[in-house]
Amino acid sequence: MRRPTLTLALAAMTALAALPAAQGMAALPAAAPRKAAATVLEGQVVCSLCWFEADRAVTPYGAKADLECADRCAKAGKPQALAVAEGKGVTLYLLGPGRLKRSRGDWLDVIARRVKATGRVTVRNGQRHLSVDALEVLPDSAPGS
Repeated sequence: MRRPTLTLALAAMTALAALPAAQGMAALPAAAPRKAAATVLEGQVVCSLCWFEADRAVTPYGAKADLECADRCAKAGKPQALAVAEGKGVTLYLLGPGRLKRSRGDWLDVIARRVKATGRVTVRNGQRHLSVDALEVLPDSAPGS
């Protein structure tokens, strides 16, 4: 017996939606889909695996051994990440493609460099990901500087 009530409710909603047009008034625009807001993060591009081989509060990332390890890891398919200082710790954001067009599949060309990255942050399987739309290498950010 609920079916006629539902049908009547749907018919009433349809009639109300058509009412402004019938009276020569503009109908209310449909809500636009919401896009995820762009996030801007500053940090150092690192190997997501090599980062954990040392206490980075004591041993900064970017030594020759770190760069060699990052190269090996990239060849093995391990992703690079953006290490962002947050509070008393560091949060890693795995880097992935966004709107930024790159000729390479990895981020080794900016490994150990400080960058400002703009993109969309998502969380999958407990890991933060950044789909990079824009990337700016910050001054004085060469490895070892």
